[in-house]
Amino acid sequence: MRINKKRLKTSMLEIGNIGKDSTGGITRLAFSHEYKVAAWRLSQLMEDAGLEVKQDPLATIYGRRDGEDNTLPAIMFGSHLDTVKNGGLYDGLLGIMSGLEVINTLNDLGITTKNPLELVAFNAEEGSAMGGTFASRVIAGLISPDKSFLQDHLPDYNLRPEDLLASRRNLNEIKAFLELHIEQGRVLEGENIPIGIVTGIAGITRYQVEIIGEANHSGTTPMGLRKDALVTAAKLILEVENIARELGEPFVATIGTLEIKPGAVSIIPGEVELIIEIRDLDQTKIDVAGGQITDYLNQISKDIQIERIVNKTPVKTAPDIVNIIEKACKKLGISGRKIISGAGHDAKEIARKVPTGMIFVPSIAGKSHCPEEKTSWEDIYLGTEVLLETILSI
Repeated sequence: MRINKKRLKTSMLEIGNIGKDSTGGITRLAFSHEYKVAAWRLSQLMEDAGLEVKQDPLATIYGRRDGEDNTLPAIMFGSHLDTVKNGGLYDGLLGIMSGLEVINTLNDLGITTKNPLELVAFNAEEGSAMGGTFASRVIAGLISPDKSFLQDHLPDYNLRPEDLLASRRNLNEIKAFLELHIEQGRVLEGENIPIGIVTGIAGITRYQVEIIGEANHSGTTPMGLRKDALVTAAKLILEVENIARELGEPFVATIGTLEIKPGAVSIIPGEVELIIEIRDLDQTKIDVAGGQITDYLNQISKDIQIERIVNKTPVKTAPDIVNIIEKACKKLGISGRKIISGAGHDAKEIARKVPTGMIFVPSIAGKSHCPEEKTSWEDIYLGTEVLLETILSI
């Protein structure tokens, strides 16, 4: 193995434990004090590795290593430095610290790549008032700074619209983008395979639904005279489950938020608000499901409003890079299998403009976004070796 296991583990634990509390959870929210401390220390480690380090107005960090020909587009790799509240060590951070270890290994071996290399640590992947994958969407030019919701929230983070424009990158200067990430699922662990080769990242569509009934006394209103908004919502929930099962894997649908008004034990629910989230690698199936849900709502009640509030279309990773990752696994004698990602990633946004590949390593028990999030160090080392070989091959 070419990488330095001890160095990778030490650096990952040092940065990863910034924001850790007594329960073991890690909270390093975008733009927070903990994020800024981690960004400062990461920048030091990147400079120690000989990288030219820059930070943009969104607090995304770049470290550049010269190639034999610096007029060529760079190979970019990395992930996000922020976490969810009370999250785990590995989500996002793995892609950054494995990338730093790749740089250090190349230094150890005295290898200069033909193309320049660029390690990136994105900010605000996990979501803020501006939505998830914020920095990577800005960098890719996918967010217009004149949107009204941004105007409302940017000042909360001491940001201005011009900061977004200044953070955009000319992605013609990037040859390829790679992200090593934990799977956040149980497929690889279940099959005892250490490497997942991501072929696509699912699209995410969300609908906000408002169901209007009639609030009334729960003890004096006969069952036959009720307009119970929650009963209507229950029918919808079951129908969404049926639609998802009929469309088949990898399609998934979830109703994870439900607000009942007025929300008292002795009052029949007069209003219910909920959000339906659907994900798939095929936008056509997502659109079909949305149509079926809307049709069903129109059948069961006229007192329902539905609005699509999120529509992030799926992306395919670059077939050429998928093949390179496959060959890297075979060359290193490491088992790998093709897999899709049901979660969103910075790679999804960059892939809209740049040939992109993703490498997954197993998540123990599929745990993520929680203190119990865990991946074995041995799988981390194997994933980093595959990342290194892929970068050299590209």
